[in-house]
Amino acid sequence: MEDVTHIPCRFPMFHAVNHLLRDRHIRVFVFVWGFVLGILVSSFANISPLTALFILFLAASIFCGEKILHKKVERGIVLMVLCYAAFGIGILRFDIKDFHNPSIYQSSLGTKIELEGTVASELERRDVSARFILKTSTGEKILVTTDMYSPVRYGDVIHVSGTIKEPERIEEDGRSFNYPEYLAKDDIYLTMSFADVDVIMHGQGNPMKAILFSIKNSFIAKIQLILPEPESSLLAGLIVAGKDAMPKSILDVFTRAGLIHIVVLSGSNITIIAEFFRRVFSFLSRRKRAFATLGAILLFVLMTGASSTIVRAAIMAIAAIGGKLLGRNYSAPRALLSAAFLMLVLNPKILVFDPSFKLSFLATLALIYVAPIIEARLTKIPEKFDLRSIIAITFATQIVVFPYLLYSMGNVSIVALLSNILVLPLVPIAMFVGFFATVIAFLHPYIALPFTYVSHLLLSWILGVANVLGTIRYASLNISISLALTWLFYAGIIFTVLKLRSRETL
Repeated sequence: MEDVTHIPCRFPMFHAVNHLLRDRHIRVFVFVWGFVLGILVSSFANISPLTALFILFLAASIFCGEKILHKKVERGIVLMVLCYAAFGIGILRFDIKDFHNPSIYQSSLGTKIELEGTVASELERRDVSARFILKTSTGEKILVTTDMYSPVRYGDVIHVSGTIKEPERIEEDGRSFNYPEYLAKDDIYLTMSFADVDVIMHGQGNPMKAILFSIKNSFIAKIQLILPEPESSLLAGLIVAGKDAMPKSILDVFTRAGLIHIVVLSGSNITIIAEFFRRVFSFLSRRKRAFATLGAILLFVLMTGASSTIVRAAIMAIAAIGGKLLGRNYSAPRALLSAAFLMLVLNPKILVFDPSFKLSFLATLALIYVAPIIEARLTKIPEKFDLRSIIAITFATQIVVFPYLLYSMGNVSIVALLSNILVLPLVPIAMFVGFFATVIAFLHPYIALPFTYVSHLLLSWILGVANVLGTIRYASLNISISLALTWLFYAGIIFTVLKLRSRETL
């Protein structure tokens, strides 16, 4: 069979892309981006599965027709067929995820009802309430809001009574948040407010999840034992609990100071976990140590709730460790693209309806492509204490996430650069020392005292910087931009990055 990658192109419209297709990896990129585009279009337009099947049929017809008529498939045709096929598959995957039967409780909307089910998530405590996901005997998921002191925990079979309704869009400061679709990405289509809860029995959830959640709660309890508030909440947020561990007042200050990203579970948490278990399993062979670390990462993802940011970081970490095992070079862009593709295959709705998914990938793209360009131009800033790198990373992430933050939240911190310079060098140290102190505290709190003091000092500094800068009157500004202007911003960023990178390769 003749190799399609070495056939000259007969169509001028495809001539510009022929040289790109000589690299086999380009075909993978084309397929992934076509798949993403199909999901993106389906997120805003109701496209039927029949349309997706027609597009797949069209792609197959073009390929087969070219093969039959010309006995060969040109490089440009391969690209076009991949685009069509991936686009159709993306639409079909979204339609499958979006399909759900009408709720049996549809006739009871707006009224108070009673039902039984199993608690399918951890209890998420807020300032004045708590909430959890209830899975009924029919398999439906309901987001239940109840008293913040509720004793329920994962795996409990409970009896609840409350007002059931469909979630509604949230309108605030002229902005609209699609809350129904945000919940629908997790297959939740109903909510129950002001619920009264009675526990019937315990231990009916997944045994592995129950053990992991128990370890997580024990870890948080030990942190609270060795550290006072708010340092204990900050350390718990940095290591295992994310923003859920911190009160809203502190989160607001961190947001205004431009430091909210440090309490979002992400790559730094995976790095700490991987390094800890690499040292713990140092007596094993390299292969066994790698597999043990991979297992620890997967368990950590489950324990922390498998948020978009932590899943993305875990996939990239697994790719790096797996690459070493197989003797392959690690490519951050390919690992990021693979992470995005795998996550969208599992749950296509996160592309549009999960803000943390977009912020995580935008920030990672900034680290990969923008930060090196900025750092190369900061030659007058010393490298001591990684100051040049911290400034470059902060600038890069702020530039890349800035348009999306303005569009989605209408809020931007103007003290973010200063606060990140003062805090970021100490965050990994605070995480590692705090993690180590907590582990030692399981033996005895007194043994952990030296590490506890150091951890308390570092955490107090982070909180102090956030409080001082976050409470400045004009620490953050409220600015709103349209979706069209957001895309224009990103087009400018992409053009600038490509232009600067092309200069560096000349």
